[in-house]
Amino acid sequence: MVGTIIFTLVYLALMGVCLYLAYKRHWIKSALSLAVGAISLPEAYFLARGFVKAFGEPLSNALKEGFLELLNLRSDVMVRETAMLKVSAFGVTIILGMASFLVFFAILWAVNTLIKRLIFSKLLKKAEQVQPVLSVVFALLSFAVVSFAVLYPLGAVSDIAVSAAKNCGYKLPVSVMASPVGRLYGIAGRGFFDRLTKVGDEFVNSDEAERGAEIYISLKMVAEGKDEDGGSIERIAESMKSSYLLTDFSSELAANAANSWRNGRKFMNKTLKMPEGRNGELVGDILELVSGWQRDNLVQDIDTGINIYKLLKEHGILKVNDGAVLFEALSDREFDERLFAELSGNDDFIAVIPKVLKFGIGSAVDAMEMEMNDEYIVEFDAKSLTEEEWKKEAEAFSILLSRMKELSEESEGGSLDILGLLGDMYELRDSKILSNMLVNLIIQILYNMQLGAGL
Repeated sequence: MVGTIIFTLVYLALMGVCLYLAYKRHWIKSALSLAVGAISLPEAYFLARGFVKAFGEPLSNALKEGFLELLNLRSDVMVRETAMLKVSAFGVTIILGMASFLVFFAILWAVNTLIKRLIFSKLLKKAEQVQPVLSVVFALLSFAVVSFAVLYPLGAVSDIAVSAAKNCGYKLPVSVMASPVGRLYGIAGRGFFDRLTKVGDEFVNSDEAERGAEIYISLKMVAEGKDEDGGSIERIAESMKSSYLLTDFSSELAANAANSWRNGRKFMNKTLKMPEGRNGELVGDILELVSGWQRDNLVQDIDTGINIYKLLKEHGILKVNDGAVLFEALSDREFDERLFAELSGNDDFIAVIPKVLKFGIGSAVDAMEMEMNDEYIVEFDAKSLTEEEWKKEAEAFSILLSRMKELSEESEGGSLDILGLLGDMYELRDSKILSNMLVNLIIQILYNMQLGAGL
């Protein structure tokens, strides 16, 4: 708040001094000052654009390893680094474009000012009338041009931040970028920034920045518990899908992270402690899926991922080691129906369903203190089932897990309801998954139960 006030006061003071001095000087001098700024601005723009085209790509390539080190990454542990290098080139182009423009503008403004003084000394002899009002008008326009050359980045950032906050329903704290001065240079500053720092035709820089700001604000709102209606999660999904650079970068980042963690390596100085047992196997299978992600995968998987996140959150499953909580949820018919519907409707995640089945049944067998022979579990074509069939399979799966859970609890009390299990198995006889996948497993369970009960 204090910084914003000081910045605004300094801006107004500089403008006031400029207008005060203009009021006392010849109007031709003010007009020539306006011409200096108006000529220097496009000259600096074209020189900066040429400079970026000539040195942008070589410099971004030279700084490639530095960029990866900034993210605590190494090329030898990366699955892909194409999108990350695009982000590096994106950053280099922006910094190079803004810095070179400012340098060129300062040099050209100084040179053109010297030329102005030479011209003014000759024109003054022919024009003796001062006309202070006209001089002030020219000075105000001149101040606007020069201040725009210096403050257009602030205007771009201001417009991006305000637009992103508005889209997210978030109130920005009072800051320099949201100050009246920043807003004054907003739209024009953003457009100039985009043209000066243009990388290619695939995306617009400020639009990418706005999408990134929306994701940041939405994540902040989720972390602060301000997403009761799920709107922030939806905004993250929409912002990610509408971004070219962020989607490409995020899919590559996720693939590299998954590949590193799956192989027990650090990624960006972070280590994922893999759970033990069946929960670890399920997490490993999901990481293997994500390690193959491309941009198209991420765009397709965002909605599915968001919906599954919401479903898991509803049931208190928030960590990779929440295997016991997940097993409890898999015994619920509604949970299974929603989970199977999301997974089966996605070409990538549908491959996770057999893994979930294996995890759920394996966890149930473990709870019954029996051994499961994984060779008995036969993989099946998950894509062959219709939406209605998946509902039936979800119901069958929840019935089976519920019965096995009850049996594990009954076994502790010494009473085993084998007939109840057989009755459930009869009810599940039409299940395509259970009939193909679990027949041998059920026989094994019954056999172990008979041995345990001494039958």
